[in-house]
Amino acid sequence: MIYSVHQPHYLPYPGYLAKVALSDAFVFLEGVQFVRREWQNRNRIKGPAGEKWLTVPVKGVYGASIDTIEIDDSQEWRRKHVETLNRFYARAPYLNELDGFAEVIGRGWGSLAELAIATTSHLLDRFAITTPRSRMADYDNLPEEPNLRIIAIGKAIGADVYLAGSGGRQYMNLELFQAAGIEVRFFDPPSVSYPQLHGDFIPNLGGIDLLLNTGRSGFDTHIRPQLRA
Repeated sequence: MIYSVHQPHYLPYPGYLAKVALSDAFVFLEGVQFVRREWQNRNRIKGPAGEKWLTVPVKGVYGASIDTIEIDDSQEWRRKHVETLNRFYARAPYLNELDGFAEVIGRGWGSLAELAIATTSHLLDRFAITTPRSRMADYDNLPEEPNLRIIAIGKAIGADVYLAGSGGRQYMNLELFQAAGIEVRFFDPPSVSYPQLHGDFIPNLGGIDLLLNTGRSGFDTHIRPQLRA
């Protein structure tokens, strides 16, 4: 049984979705440290002038965990995100998919983690990626040490293969996994392209770009075949 874990991201890119698709179980690590200017509260889309960031404004103290970071609703970010997507993707063949996304972000989420998990889950559902998902909070007494935490999650769900991001080669303690009887496989996201608006293809945009340009079948048509290679 293959499992993977990852911090929740706002509108994650297709490589994140591919990692979930390759797993038999996936766990959101919402209880780890929030990192500013990364991906937990923002992602990129594409407009006539190239890439643009969609950022969710947040409130929180330095070093706080993602599940304690609050969304700053004093700013009209929801309206701005939907309006920007409507403007940039007005000619996209699946612009109607924007309605579902607008409904998701329009809910009163209590934390950034809940919003990020919701947008990720929305993309997974729309692309029919059915991997069972759970959260770090679903598991009791997890170790603080990152390697041991991931091992404990794997043991709790009865998995024997951990699908790690390629960056894990730099910091993971593979001996701990071996001692626990868990095989580590490293995942390098495939290099893929798909139809986009506004000129030359830009890789690794937020998954909403794939959805609006290619529809529900976009993952199976453009991403999944590369995972089988």
